[in-house]
Amino acid sequence: MWEPIEVPLGLVPPRPITVRAQTIPARGYFAEHAHRWHQIVYATSGVLTVAVEGCSFVISPEQAVWLPTGVQHRVGSLLGAQFRSLWVADEAGRDVAEHPTVFAVQPLLRALILEAVAIEGTEDDDGYGGRVAALILDQFRRARPLPGALPWPREGPLVGLCEALYADPADARGPEEWGRELGLSVRTLARRFETDIGMGPGGDACACSGPSN
Repeated sequence: MWEPIEVPLGLVPPRPITVRAQTIPARGYFAEHAHRWHQIVYATSGVLTVAVEGCSFVISPEQAVWLPTGVQHRVGSLLGAQFRSLWVADEAGRDVAEHPTVFAVQPLLRALILEAVAIEGTEDDDGYGGRVAALILDQFRRARPLPGALPWPREGPLVGLCEALYADPADARGPEEWGRELGLSVRTLARRFETDIGMGPGGDACACSGPSN
């Protein structure tokens, strides 16, 4: 069973960036919600499942998701993750991306995010925090948008299949075995893959075995 994590209440708008560091336990998730500012979703370790606008996918520490202001989203982790959430003021991030976007995270951007976490809440007499925030946003403007991330089903029988393959990528069961396990024909299983996540199960049904943790 997945367990919900309470979304913080009474949040103060970021000026221009607020950083939150949190551990997401295995099968923990933030229920669907939205913010009045942009959000950067990133994990320093572990893999996150992100659901937004009718699609769901997983991202590794080499990727981050930009969520524009007002976008409904849900974030969780099957095996647990070190979660970093960066809230970005609406005006400060207006020219990064208009739609939810997956970006590649290069070493410099990762280091800047970790530095922002380290200095969050400390005195900033010389404006250092503001410079770090500006560099993070500059890096996202320069970052390479990825055409997509590994899709993940939101509900239904494919969820259990993908979770099993994620936990054990060496699982050798093919479409016939999984069809019997789920009570589906091979053709129906393939159709569910196409309709639910936009890809076929492949010869060994490993399309959903997420990136290594």
